[in-house]
Amino acid sequence: MRNGVSWPSASSPRLGLIGNPENRRIRDFQAAVEALGETRPPCLSYEELLNTPERLTQFQADLLRIDSPGENATVARGLIALGGGPQGVEMEKGEIAYLREYHEGFCAVLERIEQRGIPCLNAPREIAVMFDKWASHERFLQQSIPRPRSERAPLEFAELVNSMRERRHGQLFLKPLHGSSGSGVCALRWTPERQQLIAPLRLLTRGNQVLLVNSLRIQQYTTWPEIGAILGRLLPQGMIAEQWIPKLSLPGGVVDLRVLVIRGEARHWVVRQSGNPITNLHLGNRRGDAAALTTLLGTAGWREARNLAERAAACFPESMYAGVDLLLDVRKRAFVGEINAFGDLLPNLLDRGETPFTAIARACHVQGCAL
Repeated sequence: MRNGVSWPSASSPRLGLIGNPENRRIRDFQAAVEALGETRPPCLSYEELLNTPERLTQFQADLLRIDSPGENATVARGLIALGGGPQGVEMEKGEIAYLREYHEGFCAVLERIEQRGIPCLNAPREIAVMFDKWASHERFLQQSIPRPRSERAPLEFAELVNSMRERRHGQLFLKPLHGSSGSGVCALRWTPERQQLIAPLRLLTRGNQVLLVNSLRIQQYTTWPEIGAILGRLLPQGMIAEQWIPKLSLPGGVVDLRVLVIRGEARHWVVRQSGNPITNLHLGNRRGDAAALTTLLGTAGWREARNLAERAAACFPESMYAGVDLLLDVRKRAFVGEINAFGDLLPNLLDRGETPFTAIARACHVQGCAL
């Protein structure tokens, strides 16, 4: 085993991909492999895996890279059904629903891949943990990784309201246990006189039913009926209540970091900057000034942040790479926000002249594993 991967014994093992072939993640990784002069790796689609599970036993590969199942409505329906949800469920584009069932279905697919026995760049069982925020939180605490104080959120909105009234004022993040890309994340703050929920989602109605739909623009909700409609849908699906850490600021807004760790080393990193508490770049936020941040942190502070990202990734020793989100508070202290098994989609970001996909593809080759 090297850097978490049990490498195949074949002198020239074949790399295979599992993902959605139409997605840019697959296309860009295949292009990165070909640019190194290697054979374009084939992709076994999640749709095939769900419809014809035996395709996995027929897939000719000695080493697997498992990619995201996201951005495919057909795959989402299949995962929800496999996870105990309804068959053939139809949802609005971007609708936030059946998160637990989707996660259970994805874990079932990961288990099938695990049972197949092909070595993987990231172990399926570790990917499953990375997609469970509470399980990841507990693993980080076991390894003394600095994390915001967190607890399981109540399943009922009324229980949360009672807790808020007892505390009279406060602020916290509520995050779906099994969400990704900021989907369903809510920044909530309140006083006895007012309340505010900030989230990248919109409220829609379909007949008498209230729907939650992802939004590429951050929205603010300030009335109890609106907040209750949102959290009344999200809390029963499982959420983690996380301390709201005031973030470090640069001119233009608050910042945090996404750091890609490959083979135990912090490589590509990007400053995410926003005028609101939620910094995901696809939500209209921007890449911040990396030089300004490193100057503000100083050599020791930047070294500490990189080291923390590497320590967080090391909590998943069977995974070659992971994206680590770091929070920096106003005192310049670093905390791990979360870890992402598919956190390597960082377009146009270079480290030592390599894109993230090129670096990962080359890492396979460096390990003595010709692609």
